[in-house]
Amino acid sequence: MLFLVTLFLAYANGANDNFKGVATLYGSQATTFRTALIIGTVSTLAGSICSLFLAEALVKAFSGKGLVPDEISMSSNFLLAVATGAATTVFVTALVGLPISTTHALIGALTGAGLIAAGAQVNFSMLGTKFVLPLLLSPLACILITMPVYRLGQMVSARLGLKRKLSPY
Repeated sequence: MLFLVTLFLAYANGANDNFKGVATLYGSQATTFRTALIIGTVSTLAGSICSLFLAEALVKAFSGKGLVPDEISMSSNFLLAVATGAATTVFVTALVGLPISTTHALIGALTGAGLIAAGAQVNFSMLGTKFVLPLLLSPLACILITMPVYRLGQMVSARLGLKRKLSPY
């Protein structure tokens, strides 16, 4: 059952995220809808294949270990509740066309299932340091990294004599 619910979560995630990465290609009319959808699908498939080799740490982080007592985090009922909660949330939002973060859905499912299963034993400090803090700081880190890279790109463009071309759209 857990395997099937995990597949449902993967399906819901793909239904929700597949087009996000190529929406600009379609919106700017650089490609047709069909071409953007194909590019998005191929990219999502490639990412899925890569995740088979690279996602061990991510799976460990979202296992609930450290958030709830070990006997609960290793329980198939707990894992089933987390996967079902996250999958249902992501799938319903994809159906109605609302944006959703699968990461946020998983964190909410972990917290909700943890509160039901462990009550006061939920480790909120771990929730804050391992999940909430990185989610809050990552946009700031991206801005701080992007600013000098953007400036460097501007300098290189100026030295090469590249001019900005305005789109007719």
